[in-house]
Amino acid sequence: MTEKLFYNDPYLTQCEAEVKDIINKDGKILVVLDRTPFYPEGGGQPSDRGELNGIRVLHVYEEDNVIYHQVEKAVEDKIVLCKIDFHRRFDHMQQHSGEHLLSGAIFKLYNGNNKGFHLGEDYVTIDIDIDGMTEEMLRTAEDEVNSYIYKNREICTYVVSKEESKNFPMRKQINVDEDVRVVEAKDMDCCPCCGTHVLRTGEIGIIKIIKSERYKGMTRIYLNCGIRVLKDFQNKQNIISNLNRHLSSDENNLLERVENQSLEIEKLTKELKSLKKIIAESEAKNIIKAENSKVILRKYEDKSFEDIELIAAALSSKNFILILSSLKENKILFMNDSHSDISCGKLFKENIKVFNGKGGGNAKRAQGSFENKQDLINFSQFLNRSLTENN
Repeated sequence: MTEKLFYNDPYLTQCEAEVKDIINKDGKILVVLDRTPFYPEGGGQPSDRGELNGIRVLHVYEEDNVIYHQVEKAVEDKIVLCKIDFHRRFDHMQQHSGEHLLSGAIFKLYNGNNKGFHLGEDYVTIDIDIDGMTEEMLRTAEDEVNSYIYKNREICTYVVSKEESKNFPMRKQINVDEDVRVVEAKDMDCCPCCGTHVLRTGEIGIIKIIKSERYKGMTRIYLNCGIRVLKDFQNKQNIISNLNRHLSSDENNLLERVENQSLEIEKLTKELKSLKKIIAESEAKNIIKAENSKVILRKYEDKSFEDIELIAAALSSKNFILILSSLKENKILFMNDSHSDISCGKLFKENIKVFNGKGGGNAKRAQGSFENKQDLINFSQFLNRSLTENN
């Protein structure tokens, strides 16, 4: 059994410990200590990381009251200096304590129960057994939980028997017979928990709900606490400042400026599409005038694949076979709008890979893309030869 120092003092960053065992299991090196400051993964909280005598601790987990430290390489000394990554530990303490308080606020306000908790690298999620919490409900809960933080009250932990636990106002039922660890912030939240927590609510700093979504008949809430909220605010502030400079605006008028620009872009996009269609129709007329063959072979250096599709549309119902290439995007369009029984898709399937291309289609239309311009040109010439030979 490993002595769990992280429960006695969650702020302990280092200590000496005796190596009791070293195990090689499934290609991993596991170290067992007589005592440890490293929190093992459990209860929705990831494990601590750090070092044993300078050797990296990659993961920590517990089985049968024994804590296993997965290390980068074997430990040679009998006595080791354990150092935890306290930045990671404190982040987890902020997130876990914040999650408790938010769950307590939602339970108090709406009688909603926390049915799931995950502490990830980027955000925390909780699943509340209320189907479709509204934005107003979430904002009210967010205001309530942050009021708990501002009170800077003590967060206490107790190890009690199942019978003694009945004296605590817990929002979760206990389904175990052995002693249970209770985490309580008086008049805010109280529930069984095996994780590490801050000593006072003020250390959480702030809690921000990021978003919510419906999940299996419940509401999944995404949130962050403490330093994560500060970093997120700094990132968003940087984005807003850059947008202000780019749009010559300020944050109060930024949304209106963006909306106006979006409307202008939408208008210009429609005008551009209309002009492109006119240009495509003009190109189609020139092709019809210049061509004597039913097979039209054209390659364009400055037109996109969308442009050549417009040209093809303008040539539809004109009894042509089209081989149109966009050298700008290394793409080809092959269409049979004639009475010929040539299958576009079959020709692609049987030959395009020889030219380092990929694509396909049906009897009347096929399209493909190529690694380089020359492969595209070679394939288009191959298609033209094949059609000439068949006719």
